[in-house]
Parts: sequence; structure tokens; C-alpha cells
Amino acid sequence: MKVDSQRRIYIPKGIAFKAAKAIIVPYGGSFLLIPVPEKVVEIDVKASVHELKRKAEERAREEVALRAERGMRG
Repeated sequence: MKVDSQRRIYIPKGIAFKAAKAIIVPYGGSFLLIPVPEKVVEIDVKASVHELKRKAEERAREEVALRAERGMRG
């Protein structure tokens, strides 16, 4: 990926990324780029926002670790 002088990120066309917006989450010395869906689906959840964020970050870390592991094998 490239970052220009105005800190814009350019994603190569070879990477499947189909969102107009994304969330950038710090992850150690790296960042996670999470696409934001265009249509929001509302759900009724009993967990707090804090708990949901914690679970989402935990799941994202697990997924990144799995993908990194697969990439090292490949």
C-alpha cells in the first residue's frame, strides 16, 4: 500500500476491498483496516458498547493472527 503526503492510503487493485469507508484500528505496531458496510443492520443487544468493542478487537486480533499464520505457510 502507499501513503501520500496528505496521509491518504492507496489500496492496490489486487486486494479485494469493496467499501467506500473503513475504520482504522491500531494493532501493536500495525493497523487493521476494517471495511464499513453501506447498509447498517440494527440489532437488539444486551451487551454494553465497551464489551462489544472488547469482543470485536479480540476477534479481529484472532483473525489477523490466523491470516498471518496462513500467509507464512503459503
